[in-house]
Amino acid sequence: MKKTTFIKIGAITSIIIFAFFWGVNFLKGKGLFDNTKTFYIVYNQIDGLTTSSPVLINGFNVGQVRYIDFLPKTSGKLIVQIAIDKKYNIPKGTSAKIFSSDIMGTKAIKLILTQNNNIQQPGDTLIADFEESMQDIIAQQIIPLKEKTEDLMKQVEDAVKIINYIFNKETQNDILADLNNIKKTLENLEKSSKDLNNVTNNSKKQIHNILNNVDKLTTSLNDNNQAITNTLNNISNITDSISNANIKQLVNETTGLLTQLNETTRKINNSEGSLGLLLNDDSLYYDIENITTNLNILLEDVHKNPKRYVHLSAFSKDKTIYIKEDTKEKITYSILLKQSIQPIATNDECFKNINNIIEVVKDNKYYYIVGDEKNIKKIEKLLDKIKIDFPNAKIVKANNYNYTFK
Repeated sequence: MKKTTFIKIGAITSIIIFAFFWGVNFLKGKGLFDNTKTFYIVYNQIDGLTTSSPVLINGFNVGQVRYIDFLPKTSGKLIVQIAIDKKYNIPKGTSAKIFSSDIMGTKAIKLILTQNNNIQQPGDTLIADFEESMQDIIAQQIIPLKEKTEDLMKQVEDAVKIINYIFNKETQNDILADLNNIKKTLENLEKSSKDLNNVTNNSKKQIHNILNNVDKLTTSLNDNNQAITNTLNNISNITDSISNANIKQLVNETTGLLTQLNETTRKINNSEGSLGLLLNDDSLYYDIENITTNLNILLEDVHKNPKRYVHLSAFSKDKTIYIKEDTKEKITYSILLKQSIQPIATNDECFKNINNIIEVVKDNKYYYIVGDEKNIKKIEKLLDKIKIDFPNAKIVKANNYNYTFK
C-alpha cells in the first residue's frame, strides 16, 4: 500500500474525529471556538427544561442552556447555566423566564430585558421567572367550566325531578282540579261582566237625567251671570274696606289691653293690692263668718231674754243696754285630712304616723280630722306643714264640735 493512501486515511479519520467532537460540543451549546459568555439562574422548578434548550430574546435565539444541577444538593433548588453570544449585552435587572415554546410543551428560556444602562457581567446571576404551561392554563380554564357543567347537571337533575313530579298521577289530578277552578273563575267573570252591562244599561237613563240637570245648572249660571258678578264685586268692596282699615293699630291696642289685664291678674294672684289680699287671704272670710255667727247668736238671745240686756226705769227715760258674751257657743277650727265612704283605721299607713286623728261620721261618710284651735292663724300654720304630705287637706270649722264639711 502506498504512503499516500495512509495519509488520506489518517486525514479522513482526523476529520471524522474532529467533526464528532465538534458535533457533541455543538449539541451541548459549545463551539469549537467558544465565543459566548455564561450566566446563571436559580429556579425552584424547571418543568422539563433541558440542556441545549434555546435562550431567546424577543423570539430570537441568542444562546443555549449548558448546565442544570441542584444547588446545593439538598436544597431542592436548581441552578441553570446559559451561554449567550458575546455580541449581545444583557442589562441589569433582566429576568430569565421559562416558558413553553410550542404546543407540545417544549421548554425554553426567554430573556426579558430592562432599560437599565448598566450591563450584566459574565458569571452574574439573572432573575428567575416562570411562565405557566399550556397545561396549567388549560386546567385553569377547564376547572370553572367543569364547575359550571356540574351546576348545569344539577339543574337538569332538578328539572327531571320536577317533570317526574308533574307527570305523577296525583299531581295531574291536582292540575286538572286547578284548571277546573280557573274555568269556574272565568265563568264567574263572564257573568259579572254581563251583570255590569245590565247595570250600565239600566243606569243610562239616570245618567242622561244627571247630564240634563248639569246642563240646566250651567244655563242658570249663565242667566244669573250679572247677579253673581255684582255679588263678587260687593265681596271685593268689603275686602278692600277691611284691607284699608287700620288693623295694625287695633291689634296693638288689643295687645296693650291684654298686657294690662295680665298684669292686673298677676298682681291679684300674687296678693298685691287690696283686691289681691281680699281674694287670696281667707282669714278675712273666716273673721266675717265668725262675727256673723256671733251676731246671730246675740240677736237670738236678745229676742229670747230682753231683760238680760235692756233695763227700763219708770222714773227716767234713759235705758242701759248690756251686751254679754255667750260662753255656751264654742267655735273651733280643724284640718280635714281625708274623707271616705268606708271607715279607715286612724293608725293606717295612709296617715303617715300623724297622731291624735279624730274620726267623724256624718251623712254616712267618714271624715278624718286633726287639730283643735280657736285661733285660725294657728290652724293655718299647721295646714302649711300637713299639706306637704296631704296636698288636698283643708280647714273645717266646728260649732260646739258640730263640724261643717263643704
